[in-house]
Amino acid sequence: MGIPVYIVSLRRDIDRRAKIAADLTRIGVEFIFFDAVDAKDECNLQTLGAMKSSGDGGSMTNGELACTLSHQHIYQKMVTQEIEWAIILEDDVVVDNRFKSLWMSLNQGEYKKLSHDKLYLLGGQKGLHEYPVLATSIISKLKVGEIDFRRINYNINKIRRTCCYLLSNSMAKDLLALTESYGTYRADSWKIMYNRGVIKDFYLSEIISHPIVNDFNSHLESERSLISVKKVKRTKFQKTMKLLRSWIKVGFFSLLR
Repeated sequence: MGIPVYIVSLRRDIDRRAKIAADLTRIGVEFIFFDAVDAKDECNLQTLGAMKSSGDGGSMTNGELACTLSHQHIYQKMVTQEIEWAIILEDDVVVDNRFKSLWMSLNQGEYKKLSHDKLYLLGGQKGLHEYPVLATSIISKLKVGEIDFRRINYNINKIRRTCCYLLSNSMAKDLLALTESYGTYRADSWKIMYNRGVIKDFYLSEIISHPIVNDFNSHLESERSLISVKKVKRTKFQKTMKLLRSWIKVGFFSLLR
C-alpha cells in the first residue's frame, strides 16, 4: 500500500464514510478507516473526563477532547507499527486527482524529499476567515511530483484544523511525548507544537478543501456554539480596512524566505 491514508471517522457517520470512500475509490487512492473516539459514547466519558485535568483540557469540549484522542491513537499506531510517514484525513474533506497525484508521487520515492520535523498541510485553510491571514513564501518551496508546497512564514498561530495533513513517525513520537510533558491540548493547537519545538516549519498546498463548517455539518461546531461568546460585527468600513491591511501583510511576508 505504501504510505497509508487514514480516514478519521466516527463509526456511526455512515453517510460521511460512504461519500469519502466513494470519492477516494473513484480517484484510485487506497485508504483505511480509523474509528474516531465518540464523545457521545458513555464508555468514553471517563477517559475524556480524565483529560480535563491537565494542560488545556479544562477548557475543551468533549468533542475536542475526543478529536485530540482520535489523532493521538493514530500517532500511537504509527509508532507501534513503525510507519515512517502517514496521511491523515477527516471524513468531510473534498479530494480530487491532485491528491492522487501527491499520493502516487510519495509512493514512488518522492517522500525522500520530506523533512521529518516539518508538517505538511494538504489544505483545509480556505474559508476560515473573511480575509487572507496566512502568507506562504514564494521562495521556500518544495515540489513533490506535480504538487507545490510553500512554507508558511506569517501568522502560524492562525493555522487551524486537522482535516488533512502528512506527518512523519518521529513527529508522531514527539506529539505523544508532548502530551506527557504539556498535558492535554487541542488536536489543531499547531502553535503549541511549534513553540515546543515539535514542528520546525509548516508547508502548505491547498489541494484538499473542507466545507464551510456550521452547527449542522460539524459535530465540534454544534458543541462549541453552545459555549461561545458572540463577536461584535465589524462595520463595512472596518471590514474593508481589515481586508486591505491583511492583503498588504500577506503580500509582504510572501516575498520573504
